[in-house]
Amino acid sequence: MICKQCGGQMSIDKDNKLLKCSFCGNEEPFDSLSKKEIKEIMDESVKDIKDNSNHISNKIDSIEKTNTEILDKIDSLKSTTKETTEQSKEKKPINWKKEIISWAIIVVIAFVLAIFITEVVIMKAEIVSGSMMPALTKDDHVIGNRLAYLFSDPQRGDVIFFEYPKSYKELYEIDPELTYCKDPDLGDTKAGYHQNSEVYVKRIIGLPGEKIVIKGGLVYINDAEVPLDEPYLRNKPKGDFGPFYVPEDCYFCMGDNRNGSNDARYWENDIDNPTDPDYDPDRFRYVHKDKIYAKAALKTPPDMHWVEHYRYENEPSK
Repeated sequence: MICKQCGGQMSIDKDNKLLKCSFCGNEEPFDSLSKKEIKEIMDESVKDIKDNSNHISNKIDSIEKTNTEILDKIDSLKSTTKETTEQSKEKKPINWKKEIISWAIIVVIAFVLAIFITEVVIMKAEIVSGSMMPALTKDDHVIGNRLAYLFSDPQRGDVIFFEYPKSYKELYEIDPELTYCKDPDLGDTKAGYHQNSEVYVKRIIGLPGEKIVIKGGLVYINDAEVPLDEPYLRNKPKGDFGPFYVPEDCYFCMGDNRNGSNDARYWENDIDNPTDPDYDPDRFRYVHKDKIYAKAALKTPPDMHWVEHYRYENEPSK
């Protein structure tokens, strides 16, 4: 029913038997209405009731649908949990043979890597004398880099690990007869001396093709007027030695503790017969490049530090 004053919607007030406008508040008694108007009001009321009923019904259907979905999800979770529990119960026993093989493979790989690293990449040496003091002292342990000279040549000032040129291992390679024991009490016996390897640690002083002369303990290279600057020496060196002519692919090595080092100055040939026409007094004096095992890299704890490889300001020219 439309309000005659404002055109708003009239609603029924059953208690007061009135029609009341929800906008302007206009009131009209039922008695003033015609049968047609009353019928329109009743039809509108019935329609509103039906609309509200449909709306409520739709809401109920929506709630029921939601409840059904929730129940389905709960059932799905229950099913998944049940399957997981059954799978855990049905878990296969450990295959110990497989486990042992897998661990054995890991151990073998680790062992091979360790051998590769120690035989190809690095080398460890113990300092057994004071010949390299103060840089390296007795009982120090030093790690060397075996790959240092893979793509480059050794340089003057490098501290290197090498096979002592007169070790039994080296002598055996030259001539097995040289490894005989000459002890008068034991007689001439080999005694397996060719197995012994003697690793020395010294500093490279002379390079291939150079002439080395030592006067008053000072090193002169290629007849230079100025001696080699060696600030790493422990004490003032003494003695005259040389001249020494370093062959190709060989190096002249000495210790930093120059007055207490057994090095190239003293490695004379006391093996061969001096009367032999082919006698070479310097046969064992120099270190061949092939006999260099590694370049000293790191001194291990407790006093851990990098090994210094000195570079000279007055480098002599050939």
